[in-house]
Amino acid sequence: MAFMKIREAQIFSDKVVDLIGEEMKKRRISRYLLAQITQLSEPSLSFIFHHQRRPTLYTLIRITNALNISLADIIAKVEKDLIK
Repeated sequence: MAFMKIREAQIFSDKVVDLIGEEMKKRRISRYLLAQITQLSEPSLSFIFHHQRRPTLYTLIRITNALNISLADIIAKVEKDLIK
């Protein structure tokens, strides 16, 4: 198993967040509504989706559960896209 360098992990994290953001747009879910569902603050979500803060695994799970999507599927898609 190869280990990621810090910068690679940051890029990976940003791509995961971007895919989640795309799912939000597809489902027409605003940050305000997502904040209500996840009980995360709207500013926290804004920082995450503008790549000013990187979310914890716990936060990603809360967000993907609220959107009824699989975090594992999102991660697998990012891995597949990065291998190309």
